[in-house]
Amino acid sequence: SYDDYGQYGDQGYDGQMIDPNMTAGADGNKGLDEEIAQLMYRDDATKNWVCDVCGKTSLNKFNILHHVEARHIQHEGVKCDICNKVFKTRNSLRNHRKNENHYSVSILNYVPNSNQN
Repeated sequence: SYDDYGQYGDQGYDGQMIDPNMTAGADGNKGLDEEIAQLMYRDDATKNWVCDVCGKTSLNKFNILHHVEARHIQHEGVKCDICNKVFKTRNSLRNHRKNENHYSVSILNYVPNSNQN
């Protein structure tokens, strides 16, 4: 079903394409997602997502998710599997990979089946 913002399903999709390497669990950061989720909530009265630490609000869940990860979570960072640079947030890594045209090694090493005519 659709929510108040025209989003389908669990309200977790904001219309942006998701890098499968960056989804919960696939990048080994499921615990990070759980930690972030504990620091944010949805205010049913205003429909805003709220940072439980500082009170920042947004109608977009991902704005608060990125805010909490960048401002209130301490961790060792996330590393680009192509160039080994380390970034503070997964969103920063996503932007880096997009801007540097970095793709996963499995995609770069793909060899089409040579038996097809």
